[in-house]
Amino acid sequence: SSGINAEYGYLTMSRTGSWLELESDPGLFTLLVHEYGAEGVQVDEVYDINKEIKGPVYGFIFLFKWIEERRARRKPGNENFVEDTEIINSMFFAHQSIHNSCATHALLSILMNCQGVNIGPTLKRIKLFTEGMDPESKGYVIGNLPKLAHIHNSYAKPERPKLPEKLSKSEAGITCKSAIDTFHFVSYVPINGRLF
Repeated sequence: SSGINAEYGYLTMSRTGSWLELESDPGLFTLLVHEYGAEGVQVDEVYDINKEIKGPVYGFIFLFKWIEERRARRKPGNENFVEDTEIINSMFFAHQSIHNSCATHALLSILMNCQGVNIGPTLKRIKLFTEGMDPESKGYVIGNLPKLAHIHNSYAKPERPKLPEKLSKSEAGITCKSAIDTFHFVSYVPINGRLF
């Protein structure tokens, strides 16, 4: 069989449908964590990083404004990446390949790397199935599991109406730019003494 099983959906070459945008809300993220099957954990908002955080911390999720130009300006060699494929494939990191699935990816990157946390049967099966896979393959699995997409989308905010495009002048002439900003959830997880 090419999939995990019928309960979790079969992996196919076609997309399972679109994932919807989620609000940045720790209560909503906690609901997602519980729907995915994890027990005994919750997502809390941190207002002051100088204050002591009570209880175990498994990771952080930040919401960044997505600026494509900034990504394009990155210079190779300026960042410190782990390149050892054995290390990379031994942790759970799934490269996001499906639009709007970053909230689920951020949560799973933390949950699947937690020691001593009951992540539940669904996430255990996914973790076992993807063990040893590269990040791109793990991302493909996550993006093509209807059960995860359904849970994710059940907490999505209503779709925003399309706003008119803004015209801006540039050296090349007049260009159109969307009037809606795009944001991206990114998780940071401590693994073996390093921050990923």
